[in-house]
Amino acid sequence: MIMRIHKVLLALGVILLSLGCPMAIASDGGGGAPEPMVFTFNLGGNAYVQFGLIFETGTPEAMHELMAYKPKIQHEIILLMSGQDEGRLRTLEGKKKLVEEIIDLSNHIIHEDRKTGVKEVLFTKFLIQ
Repeated sequence: MIMRIHKVLLALGVILLSLGCPMAIASDGGGGAPEPMVFTFNLGGNAYVQFGLIFETGTPEAMHELMAYKPKIQHEIILLMSGQDEGRLRTLEGKKKLVEEIIDLSNHIIHEDRKTGVKEVLFTKFLIQ
């Protein structure tokens, strides 16, 4: 009986810890770093951009909301990228502006602000060819 209680408490602890981790929307299943959300886009002409994103949230509840709304967030990022300029994305300012836009649209979707929702979006890779 005591062994069963320990297993249940351990399982609940793992679940609670995973909710508070910095987020990429999906876990790699191995308990390591979160798996980034990866996008690849044609920027028109012959240029392509590929980037990976990890989301950091202010609360575990916001992490849960991001997971619940992942398809909508991906959709909105795809629409956002359709209006991007290759030259702008090659600059530091352009990348920072893109991060701000992704934070704003994500918080809008999950009905949160920067304090309680998405605090930061981190690029895990960013490639333009």
